[in-house]
Amino acid sequence: GRVYEGKVYTGLCNWYEKWDRLTLSQRKGLNHRYHLGCGCKIRPCYYLPCFATSKNECIWTDMLSNFGHSGYQAKHYACIQRVEGYCSWYRGWAPPDKTIINATDP
Repeated sequence: GRVYEGKVYTGLCNWYEKWDRLTLSQRKGLNHRYHLGCGCKIRPCYYLPCFATSKNECIWTDMLSNFGHSGYQAKHYACIQRVEGYCSWYRGWAPPDKTIINATDP
């Protein structure tokens, strides 16, 4: 997404949410984290098995449970670029450690 004239615009069609209804993780993502994933692509997973086809992809599994943009992963994680260009999901309050890839997070 992007910010234009003080408003946030996302590329996720038909998703609109008021700021006060976003989770703390989503607010932190918009303010501090999502820009770390500009080189990443999010690949939705509709059925198992799902695999990333390149190092700059994060697999979005919320689609498996039919929750989509309102699922746990969308509400609490950010896809960010890690070491050597690899992208993975990040959740947490501290700034991401760019020397470690945690492949266990969804």
